[in-house]
Amino acid sequence: MRVAEIKDKAQRDSCVALMCAEVYGKQAGLKPLVVFTGALAALIDNDAARVVALLDARQKVLSTALLVLDIEGEGLELKLMVTPEHVRGQGYGRELVERLTATTSLRVETRDPRLEQFFHALGFNKWFYADTGSRVGFNQLARVTSLHEAPETVSFDEDVILRSFKHKSELFEEWKNRFTTALAEAPSLSAG
Repeated sequence: MRVAEIKDKAQRDSCVALMCAEVYGKQAGLKPLVVFTGALAALIDNDAARVVALLDARQKVLSTALLVLDIEGEGLELKLMVTPEHVRGQGYGRELVERLTATTSLRVETRDPRLEQFFHALGFNKWFYADTGSRVGFNQLARVTSLHEAPETVSFDEDVILRSFKHKSELFEEWKNRFTTALAEAPSLSAG
């Protein structure tokens, strides 16, 4: 197994579509599509994020994550992560996070106490309360002692994307088709 950045556009789209569908739910209205659009158009296309995956010997994706740069370009936020359904429960998500925390300054944000425990066990040992009510954790390589000294993560405005979709139906259709195609191809994910 190895960790690699997914650079092929179709494979990257499929990884991001799978993460959005699984994290936000297939019945979550426009949220998965909006996050998919923002992740690709605002973050990845502007070199502010990358998709990485744990791959097996045949280059099949065992677990994948979206890593987003902080505004100073020194650390990353583990924004989304998913293990494809057919290989869940085998420790691949844990393996991916362990490998990332060993080499990269990382942060993660969650409202779920179970996820906080999961990440704490994998090296996110500094936790702080955010103004939003969520908890933000940092691994040992992140040299922060308070949330206020940590640089913000690059982000995008979901409302701007929603307004764009509302006023430009062709843009909505383009991204909806791209998301649907990428999600349909997700079961055959390989690094190509």
